[in-house]
Amino acid sequence: MPADYPLVLQSLIELQGKASTFLEWGSGLGVVTLMASALGFEAYGLEVAPELVEHAERLAKRYAPNAVFATGSFVPNGYVWDPEMGEDGLRTDFDASDGYDDLGMDLQDFDIVYAYPWPDEHHVFRDIMKHHAADRALLLTFDVREGTALHRNRKPRR
Repeated sequence: MPADYPLVLQSLIELQGKASTFLEWGSGLGVVTLMASALGFEAYGLEVAPELVEHAERLAKRYAPNAVFATGSFVPNGYVWDPEMGEDGLRTDFDASDGYDDLGMDLQDFDIVYAYPWPDEHHVFRDIMKHHAADRALLLTFDVREGTALHRNRKPRR
């Protein structure tokens, strides 16, 4: 099911000038990455399915030539999910190779990460951000039931 693109677009418009680098996790056809690029963000998409990356790249040539896509998981290599946080219903693949090397960037290089989590996996996405994203990076999520939500990453104090 696609996201509510007008709602996501409005969220991106509100973030203009507050951040510059954008990453879409599980970018699929790349629509949100293309919108971010068109709005002036340095926009990237990660998608595990090569055929979807190819399609997104074709769309980018036509609509947002500065958007960059790579094949691979958005889950950084080395991330370890704590099973005590729950495993029921998890559909995210933690074993696939990530695509950050293909982008020439790490998760911590992005100001905004956009994701459309599987139902009940929002906590997984926030945990990945907590362990691998920059302090104060933004996680913008879409949920069919809740709409968009914005979370600011807070690194644990040592």
